[in-house]
Amino acid sequence: MKKILSVAELQNSEWPKLFEEALGDNLISAFVHGDCLMEGFSALESPWTVSFILKSNSVEDMLPLQKLTAKAKHENIVFNHVFSRFEIKSSQDVFPLEFLHIKSKNVTLCGEAPLADFSPNLAELRMECERELRGLLVHLRRAFLYLKEDRNPHGIYVRSATTLLPLIYGVYYLSTGNYPESHEQVYEMFPGVRIPNMTKDNDVIVSNINKYIEAVTTIVNQVDAMKV
Repeated sequence: MKKILSVAELQNSEWPKLFEEALGDNLISAFVHGDCLMEGFSALESPWTVSFILKSNSVEDMLPLQKLTAKAKHENIVFNHVFSRFEIKSSQDVFPLEFLHIKSKNVTLCGEAPLADFSPNLAELRMECERELRGLLVHLRRAFLYLKEDRNPHGIYVRSATTLLPLIYGVYYLSTGNYPESHEQVYEMFPGVRIPNMTKDNDVIVSNINKYIEAVTTIVNQVDAMKV
């Protein structure tokens, strides 16, 4: 089967109808979200991420989706989260950043727009961002200790960016009240976390990583000091 290579192609495919037929009245929303809607995404290298909001997300009620996973894989689609409305309401204090991302960056395939009425509690969002950023710092320092064993020292930035960028989007929102439109907008506010150019000079590599960790530390301290 041919892979789906664009959001428009996915919207105009048979998938919205397949979801409606499989889930019936239990379906509230099926939507695309996540990294596949960010700049730099390539459908030739990574899949489209589709999640669902159902009236009931019990195991029995998810069975119709289970029957579609093999077909989805062939067409470059993965199913991610299956929420219920109750679960979303009761989890907003735990996942304010994740729900902010879903609300701000999604494409509805069928049903309602996801989390249309959601607004994060700023104190809870600040706490999640700080906690996750501090955890990232722990992993960055550990990664530096083993840098000599890494064939590509530049990989420390590529790996950390997958965690860091979503967090910095949250910090940007806390700072401005707006969800950023692009990675570049985030880097303009926090230039220290922009990935540096590759080099083979060990002294420069160490210096760059030190500056990068210092930049993340500064952001953590800023978040810690926020009064929200």
